Amino acid sequence: MFDFEIRGTIAKTVGVVVGIVFAIVALTVGFWQAFVVVLCSLVGWLIVKFWMGEIDFIDWYENFLRKRGKRD
Repeated sequence: MFDFEIRGTIAKTVGVVVGIVFAIVALTVGFWQAFVVVLCSLVGWLIVKFWMGEIDFIDWYENFLRKRGKRD
């Protein structure tokens, strides 16, 4: 239980720091340029996660199709 509280606190702290950094970058170079940088960073992160085997896009896609079929 204590470990969960620490991870939650760290996650919130990281979120706040990332938000502040994004705000500073957006104010410096503009919102859309900062948005493109964040978007490219997220795409790069996903590619590395896939390459290292931590994300399986096939399972994700099958899960997406399964959930989509339940809504219809």
